[in-house]
Amino acid sequence: MINGNPIKLMTLVAVVLTLCLLPLEQTTSAQEPSTSAQSAHRNCRNVEGKLSEVSSANGTTGRITNGGILNGTTQLVFTSGVLATPDPTTVSYTDDFTITTNRGVLTTHNVGIFDFATGLFTEIARIDPNASSGRFAGATGVLFTSGKTTDGGATFRSKITGEICLAHRGYEHDDENNDDNQ
Repeated sequence: MINGNPIKLMTLVAVVLTLCLLPLEQTTSAQEPSTSAQSAHRNCRNVEGKLSEVSSANGTTGRITNGGILNGTTQLVFTSGVLATPDPTTVSYTDDFTITTNRGVLTTHNVGIFDFATGLFTEIARIDPNASSGRFAGATGVLFTSGKTTDGGATFRSKITGEICLAHRGYEHDDENNDDNQ
């Protein structure tokens, strides 16, 4: 019946794929409201700021500005040595990062890469809900830091972005530009 007739074969394939994918699309659509409800319940917000750091004995110290709820002082402590990558000028590393604000402490565990040839670096920072306190107690989310050093690693300038989901209600009306400016 279908042998030798590519139009019939294509029609049959289209019908089968439509029937197979239709239940998958409905399942995905049914899950979307719960994801949105979870985000609203968790009080999630996008964040962005400027991070300036200075090298210290086993990491860096610094300050976040123009970051709303992230404005505050920072401390980064390396938790590993540098690890080689396939690129001879680039290494990877891990660190713990702490942001201290007027209303709490946010702690993250990071994985980063650094290119010695260009001075460029980037990190993915997973928020630790158990090590954070104050407004950030129980918070979840991921931050991303990308930047550059122009003086061989003595100072670092970067942008920090991401999403923080606060565990406790009551901070949704915070004025991010009021008491967090430092």
